[in-house]
Amino acid sequence: MTQKLYNKQFIIITLFFALFFMIICRLVDLQIINGDEYYTKAQNRLLNTQVVSAPRGEILDRYGRAFVTNTTGFAVEITKNSDSTNEGINRTILNVINVLNDHNEKYADNLPVTDYPYEYKENSSVDIKKFSLDKNGEKNLTASEKMNEFFEKYSIGDNFKENEKRILAGVRYEMELRNFSSVTPFTIATNVSLNTVTVIKEQRLSFPNVNIVTRPVRMYPDDNLASHILGRVGIIYKEEYEAMKDEDYSMNAIIGKDGMEKYLERYIRGKDGKKIVERAIDKKDLSSENVDPIPGNNATLTIDMDLQKVAENALRNVISGIDSAGAGSVVALDVNSGEILAIANYPTYSLATFDKDYNKLISDPRKPMFNRAIGGVYEPGSTFKMLTSVAALEGGYITPETKIFDQGVFELKGQKFNCWVWTESHKTHENINVSEALRDSCNYFYYTIGNQMGIEEIVKCGEKFGIAELTGIEISGESKGNLATPEYKEKIFKTQWYPGDTVQCAIGQSFNLFTPIQLASYTSTIANGGVRYRAHLLKNVKDYKTGQIVYETKKEVLSTVEIQKDAYDAITKGMRLVASEGTAKAYFEDFPIEVCCKTGSAQVGTKNANGVFVCYAPYKNPEIAIAVVVEAAGSGSSTIPIAKAVLTEYFNVSQE
Repeated sequence: MTQKLYNKQFIIITLFFALFFMIICRLVDLQIINGDEYYTKAQNRLLNTQVVSAPRGEILDRYGRAFVTNTTGFAVEITKNSDSTNEGINRTILNVINVLNDHNEKYADNLPVTDYPYEYKENSSVDIKKFSLDKNGEKNLTASEKMNEFFEKYSIGDNFKENEKRILAGVRYEMELRNFSSVTPFTIATNVSLNTVTVIKEQRLSFPNVNIVTRPVRMYPDDNLASHILGRVGIIYKEEYEAMKDEDYSMNAIIGKDGMEKYLERYIRGKDGKKIVERAIDKKDLSSENVDPIPGNNATLTIDMDLQKVAENALRNVISGIDSAGAGSVVALDVNSGEILAIANYPTYSLATFDKDYNKLISDPRKPMFNRAIGGVYEPGSTFKMLTSVAALEGGYITPETKIFDQGVFELKGQKFNCWVWTESHKTHENINVSEALRDSCNYFYYTIGNQMGIEEIVKCGEKFGIAELTGIEISGESKGNLATPEYKEKIFKTQWYPGDTVQCAIGQSFNLFTPIQLASYTSTIANGGVRYRAHLLKNVKDYKTGQIVYETKKEVLSTVEIQKDAYDAITKGMRLVASEGTAKAYFEDFPIEVCCKTGSAQVGTKNANGVFVCYAPYKNPEIAIAVVVEAAGSGSSTIPIAKAVLTEYFNVSQE
């Protein structure tokens, strides 16, 4: 046994020394015999990889005209190497910022702290409670204490002025968020002017580790047009990167931030290329290899650019002409598919200068960045009366021939509800049917049938119309609105529902709140006889190279409303009478296309009433439905010119 153990030990020791000898031989070969050759090869293997940004796909209107395309712009990058120090980085940042400020350029700084004396920014998107925690995460710091923490962290000493310290802290914080390192450069500014580029290049010594790179930049042939719908692009945030890094995004990637730019991200983002440079230690380029970027696909929207321009111009002009008004929106839909033909807001903003205008936009009391067309909720006023009519007709409470005598004042359990004509002139609409009640917007008629039906019938019909449901539009920010119900009143106001609430609901008041796009969808559903289509902006996506369709939106039915022919005829006849004999007669009496419509005025506290107007055309075989809301317009009639302008463009009506 002893001999066998000895033999095993001998074998192990022999193998160990053999392996050791081989390692020594290899080291001699690497360092002595072929040292120079391997040293040269090592120099050649220092690689520098630069991302070559791919252009995003274009966004086009339904006829192929460009809403958004690309041009080439300049970006300013700061790089880091083994020689970089905090002091050097800080000096470089200040030198770059001075040039950017001289040329009114926007630079990256999302630090939620004001200039000195430091306070946390109230309108910041950052969670201040979380942000203000100290470096140990134990207690919340004041803004000044937090800034001192940054000053220490980034070696920002008292040799800098207070305004310089704030600038440095903001940029260094942004650099940290974007994982600034020797392999990840920091883009401090994008789409800078040629003047800025010239200064940086001419004063190269003042800008160590600063590079000017070219990148595709979004270009807007008609800036300000459809801004709320198209949306912005911007550099990816840290949180976005963490969620998207597996999809091959870089920390300096440009992505869609909102609107269709965000929704279309998966379709229109390109695939970045690479420039791989083989570089010697002495920084001399030895060779390079390029991987070309692949552009993104092109997206075609349902929007008609000409119709969009007319809608925006008409909206602006009408609102500017009403002293009390300051904001509004208009939406036009294809009644047979749900395609959005135009969707406009006023006030609006420029996508091209959004970053530079941001502080002004965020402080504007008119809220120009707010997409009222899909996010603003408004009482529908008398435009709700078509829904009440459908509920009463389909429920068998009235027929198209049923007459109700307007007595001017509707009395209900000690409460009195006036018809508008009684309030204005102590007159009544006398004996009228449902079509005439729509024409005259007779409140007494709708008080009567609303009280007769009860709130349950109105709610049931409203749910079928999906009037307080999301329309399906692709962009984020859509409000659901609200259909007045006893449950809502109990939940929000902690009080019970009364019969008086029902009659108010029947004329479009009470707790009814809808968005302009919901009103357009509702009107479209009436126009086509009861089919509610999903509203959508995307028509198709085409391959950037071949032009072949890679995705196409199909029309989708969200719900249907049973409307018998006699009921449909009675309601559409009433809407036609509004245009030919009622409140819209002055606008459509001689219009060559037969229009069906309804005006509405919704009181908002002590302010002037919001003006609401809905319509569709033609009367027979409808094609387009439109909803207009103008805040504090005073009446629905004052908003009619907006819809008429859209109809005039859509039907190519001569304006002579």
